[in-house]
Amino acid sequence: MKRPRKTSSIWRRVGALIIMLGAFTGSAHAAEVGRSSASASDVMTIDEAAAFLRIPATELERLATRGEAPGRLVVGEWRFNRDALLAWINGDWKRIRFLAAPGAQTNPGTAENQVAAASEDDPVAIGEAPEKRTAEEVFLRSQKVLLAPGEVTADLGIFFSRSDNLFLVADGGSVALATFERRAFTSTLQARVGIFDETEAFVGANYFRETSHTFVGAQTISRSARGRLGDVRLGVRRTLLKEGPGRPNLIATLFAAIPTDRASYAIGGGFTLVKSLDPVVLYADASYLRTFNQDFTEVTRLMPTDRLTLNLGYALALNDSLSISASVSGAFSGRTRFAIGDLRRQDAYSLSFGLTSWLTKGLYLEPTVGIGLNGPAHNFTFGFTVPYTF
Repeated sequence: MKRPRKTSSIWRRVGALIIMLGAFTGSAHAAEVGRSSASASDVMTIDEAAAFLRIPATELERLATRGEAPGRLVVGEWRFNRDALLAWINGDWKRIRFLAAPGAQTNPGTAENQVAAASEDDPVAIGEAPEKRTAEEVFLRSQKVLLAPGEVTADLGIFFSRSDNLFLVADGGSVALATFERRAFTSTLQARVGIFDETEAFVGANYFRETSHTFVGAQTISRSARGRLGDVRLGVRRTLLKEGPGRPNLIATLFAAIPTDRASYAIGGGFTLVKSLDPVVLYADASYLRTFNQDFTEVTRLMPTDRLTLNLGYALALNDSLSISASVSGAFSGRTRFAIGDLRRQDAYSLSFGLTSWLTKGLYLEPTVGIGLNGPAHNFTFGFTVPYTF
């Protein structure tokens, strides 16, 4: 009689253990489902994030595009992390940095400053946004409208260019092949200012110092050197269409060239397309320049009346502080007649490589190299630009 009682006791214990295991498995499954649901709800579209923050979706898109709100473009559409948005509102830069994915639209340089300030118990203003733009955004300053109303940037550039060309000349009753060498140092200064939403104005000028040398063999035919202030170029750039699923940014530019010396006035305009295809940004632009020529006795002051320029390139962000770029350009000018002669039609192609690097708050360094691709001439340009945001 004792054995059945012992067996019954064992089965009761086994049954209780099965019930406990079932309850534990069910609760674990429920917790996993809850975590998955919570994880899915943590990623929001721009409309969901705007509703969460109780601001217009257009305003959130503007903040995210400028790197002032934590977000990321995924196949052309904005995605936001709920915890990162809460941290942004609360000024919790440590948590934003922890949550931000590589390449996200946040600015680690400024965030680090905020973290340092927080570590010293210096209170951070709630909702204050990072100020540093990524290197990729700085490179695209000539293609996109990045400035909000009242923002100002300045670019200082220094370049060296060299070109060697061959042409036929009359030499002592015979025809000889002459070489024309040109060396030029150019310094540029350009300023941009945001005047309206998605609209900015720009003005710039440059200074040339060039030397030229024409020779046949070891015999010098001519040599000259001069320096002059170039045209002042001013204009306005505006976003006509903002990037979205399946469509690029469309930016329009109007500009004019005002001579500071004996030269001709010119006006022009163009359109630029910019499309983000993670991890690169593609861009293409076309511009037209119309020069109102005057007849000059100096050939070097003559310019083609009509000039069309096409440019196609890309930018690749290695990280928020460093980006590389490459582009190919074509400049096409028609034949232009003057009293002292004609400028023949000319098509010129070039290949350029660049690098944009963040140095410190608001300051960047941008070295570039350009190489001519066609014609008997050998063209080479090297220089750097230093953009600064006030």
